[in-house]
Amino acid sequence: MTEVRVDRTREELSDWLAGEVAALLGDPTGTVDRAASMGEYGLDSIAGLTLAAAIEDRFGIEVDPAVVWDHPSIDGLAAFLTGPQAP
Repeated sequence: MTEVRVDRTREELSDWLAGEVAALLGDPTGTVDRAASMGEYGLDSIAGLTLAAAIEDRFGIEVDPAVVWDHPSIDGLAAFLTGPQAP
């Protein structure tokens, strides 16, 4: 991963990620539990790759797709991407 910081607040990023996950699921954003593991929703490795690519496209950072599974909840992923260890 690169050393470019994601210039978004954790809440803004969590909102955006929830929308992306909801779109992958075909569900409205309000039904996505941000604390639940994305695997509980049935997201597979293809969805993880898609989400990582969407993050890269939106924020211009390189994201290893493994990050999606290392931080499997929306809130966990948002915290990682906005924390001191951010890509």
